[in-house]
Amino acid sequence: MRSIIEELYYGNISPLDRDIIKGGTYSHILNLVTRNEDELVQTLTQAQQETFEKFKDCASELGDKNEMMSFVLGFKLGMRLAAEAMISLDEITDPKMT
Repeated sequence: MRSIIEELYYGNISPLDRDIIKGGTYSHILNLVTRNEDELVQTLTQAQQETFEKFKDCASELGDKNEMMSFVLGFKLGMRLAAEAMISLDEITDPKMT
């Protein structure tokens, strides 16, 4: 059995992989977004459609950056919690008030 670090290195673990449950809340909202986008695009001129595509690309890139930052901050918080959990037994059995 490989360590979690080895699994991550070999690409067997991806924090981005997600299963979408058909009929779930996420699936429902995604369908609404797609349907409303299709209806909106039908009302736009060619120039407006190109501008809308650029807008979607920028919004997607911004969303990717936000997800990455949330992952990094969450990971760091988890590591801080793990590090604090590793305090010596003396600090647990004989705590010092500061």
